[in-house]
Amino acid sequence: MSNPVKDIFDQESIMKDIVERENIICNYQKFGLLDREHAIKKIQELRICDEDIAVATSIRLSVSSISFNQATNDQVVGELIMQRDILQAKLIKKQTEDKQ
Repeated sequence: MSNPVKDIFDQESIMKDIVERENIICNYQKFGLLDREHAIKKIQELRICDEDIAVATSIRLSVSSISFNQATNDQVVGELIMQRDILQAKLIKKQTEDKQ
């Protein structure tokens, strides 16, 4: 049986993560500004606490691995975009499941 309070909390948490990434991505794309340390921290946090992100990252890293200190700003932002896209798909799935 689904817990409505937990479901709402989960959705809000996912939305918060999406917005955080979207803000970093937009600042970089519009103004060329990137707080690398903050962006990398956000990437690493989600890699640790989100199973779907961890799996996608593992697959990606098995093909090509580069350390954050060697990554370009575009590569860091690319990782954020991948995470945002996965989170958006998770949110849509959760919203669909909760309506059923």
